Formats: sequence, C-alpha cells, structure tokens
Amino acid sequence: MDRNLSTTTVKENDLDRFVDSFNETMQTACREAFETINTQNKTKQKKSVPRWTDSLTIMRESINALRRLYQRTRNIEKLRESRKHKKLEVKKMINMKLEKKLNSWKEYCNVVASLNPWSHAYKLATGKIRTNSIMITLRKPDGTLTSNILETKNIMVDHLITDDGEEDNQHHKNIRKITPEMIQNLFKKK
Repeated sequence: MDRNLSTTTVKENDLDRFVDSFNETMQTACREAFETINTQNKTKQKKSVPRWTDSLTIMRESINALRRLYQRTRNIEKLRESRKHKKLEVKKMINMKLEKKLNSWKEYCNVVASLNPWSHAYKLATGKIRTNSIMITLRKPDGTLTSNILETKNIMVDHLITDDGEEDNQHHKNIRKITPEMIQNLFKKK
C-alpha cells in the first residue's frame, strides 16, 4: 500500500484522482484490517421478548406436540379428552410463568419510574445499558494467571506504579529530604 501510494504521487499530476485513489486504498486497508460489527443482527436480537426463556420455549414445543396429538385423535373419545386436559395444563403453567415475570417487571418499572422516569428501566427498555467488563485474571511475570481480584489488583499496581527513588541522582535525593520539612513549614505558618 505504501509503495503504491508513493509511486502514485510521483506519477499522478491530477490531485483529485490521487485523493480518490488514496481514499480507496485506505478504505480497502481498513476493511481488511478491522473487524466490523453487523448492526442489523444486533437490532434483530434486541427485538426478542425479554421475558421469554429457554424453558418457556421447551414448554411451548411440548404444547404444540400435545395439540397435534389431540388433533390427530378423533375416534377414541377418552384418549382425546385426556390429551386435551394435558395440553390445557401445560398451557396454564406457561401462562402462569409469563404472568409472574410480567407482574414482576411491571412492579419494578413502577417503583423505578416513580423515582426517575428516565432511569434504569428506560435504559433497559431502549437497550442503552452497557455492562462493564471486569478484568479478573492477568498473566503474572512467571507465566501463571492470577486467581482472584485482589491478586489481579496487586499485579496491576506493581506493574503500573513503579517504586520511586531507585535511580535517583544526588539532586533528587536532596529534594526528597527537603520536601517534608517544607510541607511542615507551610502548615506551621497557617
């Protein structure tokens, strides 16, 4: 890319064509180098019903299976009635689960909305809540990983904050010696 641009600048007299060529080259390089996020897939995922869970999906599939069994049973009246009752029981269970979740969500929204209508519930509904990623493990200098957050914090502090004064010359040592005295003198004056 670099060689291509340098030869183009030497050969090209038309500035507009050169800028277009440069722009096209940069866009191609960026498309190849950077990972792009497909925003259409994100919006499709956010449109799902938040109260719907995997267990409810399984229950819905079982209701559909029971309904098909019920519809196929036409001649034996007792079997047809038992399948109908079984289907209705599973349907009631799903409706109860959905109703509990919905009532819980409504209660939460009412409590939060009474305090601040643009708070957490609004952000949840619009999909504007971001979860912060928490760094749990780091690789130690010996190659092993940290096992808890305290150990991770200590490794970060040791790496980012170096010990001060190891390579001081005489001038810095004198300043360090004088500084506490100067601070005490400042507080005595006040």
